[in-house]
Amino acid sequence: MDRLRELLENSSRQTWIIIGLSLTTIIAVGILLLGNRPTASTQPELASSALISGSESLASTSSAGTTSQTSVTTTMYVDVKGAVKQPGMKKVESTMRVIDAVQLAGGFTSNADEKQVNLAQKLTDSQVVYIPKHGEKVPTSAAGTPAAGGGAGTESQAPQVNLNTADATELQQLDGVGEKKAEKILAYRQEHGGFKSADDLKNVNGFGDKTLERLRPQIVV
Repeated sequence: MDRLRELLENSSRQTWIIIGLSLTTIIAVGILLLGNRPTASTQPELASSALISGSESLASTSSAGTTSQTSVTTTMYVDVKGAVKQPGMKKVESTMRVIDAVQLAGGFTSNADEKQVNLAQKLTDSQVVYIPKHGEKVPTSAAGTPAAGGGAGTESQAPQVNLNTADATELQQLDGVGEKKAEKILAYRQEHGGFKSADDLKNVNGFGDKTLERLRPQIVV
C-alpha cells in the first residue's frame, strides 16, 4: 500500500509539473506574438507621414516650375550712342534697364548729361539709347526716355506746349514743371498779356537760361 501511495504521489507531482511547463510555454509564445504584431496606431501614423511627404513633394515641384517660368529672359540688342565711352550695339537681356546698357558701353563720358535720361527705363529690342552732352539740345523723346525704334536716328518729336493757351495740366507735361511752376507761368501770362517769345519764360521766377534751353524744343508761343 505504501508503495502504491508513493507511486500515485510521484505521478501527480509530474503531471502538475508538465501542466505548469505547458502553461509557461503558451504564455511566452503569446507574449512574443503580441510583441511582434504592429499596433493600430502605428499604421495611421505611417499613412499620414506618407501623405505629408507626398504633399511636400508636389509643393516643391510646383514652386520649381513657377521659378523656372519667372526666370525666363530674352536676349535683345540695343544701340548705345552719344556721350558714352564705348558706343555701339550691345547685347542685353529683357530684364535690363538703360543704366545697364550704359555700363555695357563703358559708362558715361565726362561731358555726359545723364540727368536728361531716364536711366530706370526698361530696354526693348532694337532700342536706341542716346546720352546727350551738357548743353546739347535733345528732343523730348530722348530727354525723358531714350529714343526707341527700329533704326538709329529715328526720333519722334513729342507734342509741343503753347505757353499762351495751355492750362495748368498741360504745362505740367513740360520736363521739370510741376504744379507751382505751372501756376507761375499762368500768373505771368495773365499779368503781361501772354508770352511774346519763348525767351520770355526766363522772366518767370524759377526759369533760367539752362531750363529754357532744355524746354525750348517742347514749347511754342
